[in-house]
Amino acid sequence: MRSIYGYLLLILVGCFIAPSYLYADDKQDLQSIRQSILEQEKKLAEQKKQRVKLLADLKKQETAIANLLTVLDKSDKLLDSLANDIARLIPQISALETRQTKHQQILAKQLEGAFKLGKTSSMELVFAGQESERNERIITYYGYINQERQKRINELKLIQTELHEKKSALEQKHLTQQDLLEKQKTQRDNLLANQKERQQTIVALDKSMQLNQQKLDELKENEAALQAQIAKAEQENKKIAEDEAKQAAQIKAKQQNYNYSPTKDERALMARVSGIGKPTHSLDWPVSGSLLYRFGEPQQGELRWKGLVIKAREGTKVKAIADGRVILASWLQGYGFIVAIDHGKGDMTLYGYNQRVLVDVGDKIEEGQAIALVGTTGGQGSASLYFEVRRDGKALDPSAWLKK
Repeated sequence: MRSIYGYLLLILVGCFIAPSYLYADDKQDLQSIRQSILEQEKKLAEQKKQRVKLLADLKKQETAIANLLTVLDKSDKLLDSLANDIARLIPQISALETRQTKHQQILAKQLEGAFKLGKTSSMELVFAGQESERNERIITYYGYINQERQKRINELKLIQTELHEKKSALEQKHLTQQDLLEKQKTQRDNLLANQKERQQTIVALDKSMQLNQQKLDELKENEAALQAQIAKAEQENKKIAEDEAKQAAQIKAKQQNYNYSPTKDERALMARVSGIGKPTHSLDWPVSGSLLYRFGEPQQGELRWKGLVIKAREGTKVKAIADGRVILASWLQGYGFIVAIDHGKGDMTLYGYNQRVLVDVGDKIEEGQAIALVGTTGGQGSASLYFEVRRDGKALDPSAWLKK
């Protein structure tokens, strides 16, 4: 019995003594946890700062690539024009050289004929008092020969002048062509360097975004930025959209009441503000290709795709699915170079991941018009087009409007 009480006493004593040791340990653990939290927060802040810099680098690199591609496209067209000019000048020079040779041969024959005519000149015949018909014919003939010879000499001079100008022009074209080719080589080297830097930036971004939660947060941030840009663009475009809608309504009223026939510009205006219509699978695709992601498919976590991702060859023309007005044409994080077109009646289409944009804000767009080129901007790994349809601000399944 005593031993039981002894054990109880020891347990009671332990209960009073142990907490002091446990409290010290807990306090130390808490301090360690707090220190770990601070270090983790610091690490996350540094990581976020690094990611912001990487995204800024990505925008700069992709913009530089787009600008270089535009310059290269222009220089290619100029080189084609120079090649056409050179191809046109070469046969012209050849024809002039043939004419020059022909005139030189004719002059040589005329001089030979004059020599054979005799040593007595027309003036000597006159002063010698010889009045025969033969002498008169010789004098007249000699005059014709001189006139013809002078004419040939003048024509030869003109041919030689023109030939000199054509050859000078050809030489200048060749020099310009060579200079342009050298510049183009430098531009292509710069393009490759920018593309390499871009790839390194994407790899660095991927490393800084290894955790799913971080990727999800990034996607949410990108979507919020897109929404903000669209809202801003819509606000800036609001006055123009309202004015055009009123004009279209007035034209429609005139049609109904007075059997009015609208002008070409008025028809274009009405088409621009009439929306994209009902989803009847009647519109052409913005680009031909295979679907990588469909509307509504899981993207990351609870996020789902709000549009289509269409795989296509890089540089392929992206075409507007309907008439409208460009309200946004810029680079956005996660979407790269994007174009947003307002079609009226609350309808809007978005085209992202583009290599470069071919239109500006405010441009009036016709159905089927090329507005951009397929690319990989926004940090995409493969060439594709991101395509959205929005009605009254809500993203809807684009495939419902596109041909099956």
